[in-house]
Amino acid sequence: MKVGLISVDGHVKAPRTSYRDYVDPAFRDAFDIWAAPAQGSPDGNVRPTIGEAAQWDAAQRLTDLETQGVVAEVFFPNGVAFDEGRVDRAPDPALTRQGNMAYNRWLVEFCGHAPDRLFGQALVSFDDIDQAVRDVHWAKDHGLCGIVMPPLYPGSRFFFDPAFDPIWAAVEETDLTLSQHGGTGAPNYQPPGFAAIMTLATEHSFFSGRSMWQMMLGGVFDRFPSLRLAFVETEVWWLQPMIDQLDRRMKVGDDWTDFARMLNRTRAFTRLASEYWVTNCMAGISPFAASQVSIDQLGSNNRIATPGFAIRAEQTMFGVDYPHFESIFPATPDAVAEITSNPHVTAVDAERILFSNAATFYRIPAAPLADHVDRVGYSLTA
Repeated sequence: MKVGLISVDGHVKAPRTSYRDYVDPAFRDAFDIWAAPAQGSPDGNVRPTIGEAAQWDAAQRLTDLETQGVVAEVFFPNGVAFDEGRVDRAPDPALTRQGNMAYNRWLVEFCGHAPDRLFGQALVSFDDIDQAVRDVHWAKDHGLCGIVMPPLYPGSRFFFDPAFDPIWAAVEETDLTLSQHGGTGAPNYQPPGFAAIMTLATEHSFFSGRSMWQMMLGGVFDRFPSLRLAFVETEVWWLQPMIDQLDRRMKVGDDWTDFARMLNRTRAFTRLASEYWVTNCMAGISPFAASQVSIDQLGSNNRIATPGFAIRAEQTMFGVDYPHFESIFPATPDAVAEITSNPHVTAVDAERILFSNAATFYRIPAAPLADHVDRVGYSLTA
């Protein structure tokens, strides 16, 4: 039995100045003003030994990643037009949408180089609900596979706000996948330096996880039961204790405080967080490493008894994080070997983690990948 990898965490972008061709003409003067100070500076988070061209050169990506057994990728951006970096306020909505759509238009063309293997996700701002709904349908009509969850800025609506229901309805109708990427919406820590970087590294999982508990507690998955939400490069250490804590709190009655009774508030959810996780969520562990999750626990062979919630092979996907500085490229085969050689992990478990969970969750057709799996995939022992 052979299995290829679907990496659910690839990062791509156009060359910075090339975005100008994808911005609406009325915004090109503003683009020139934005792009000018960045001339000559590094373009995207890229490991130097890989090179910046890997972000926009489809042929290089496919060649590099085939050496790792990767047959398909799901993409997140590695930089967009009008991006101000981390900010503690909502950016200009018009410029944000221009940056998003410039990236989305370029992304459609990029994925067209190998449409059976390259799968893009659209950037959609939720500031304008009606426009967001149109942009979700645009993404579907142009062959993209998902929607990247936007940041929550101070003053923004929270994801449990029913005002977002038309967006969730559009995502459900189009059968696209929602993806929460690690660090989205984290604060702009100042002054910059080692302490700021380490604080971000420590806290990014919290800011990434907010979409999960807001949508669970707000009943979003009850109103839209077919929604799929992936948590990619958010780390996973926090999932077990957080979902256990949510389960405990969700079992408490509606009148658990005098304040709640006074406001006559009732719960919007009907199930436990651990149940929503199984039906609506998936962990994209990237860059995949045994230090992130117990591989013993992932496996179903003599499954280790774990009290409460645990991360299992059924809800786990593999990410290479190419071409980021922290990517496991070119050591991906070592990470795969940690999974496939573990006695608790069956061949079925391994195939799910490496390929089929991602194919199902992101609606990636498996048949067109069969020849690539035969060429570059890993052999599994049943």
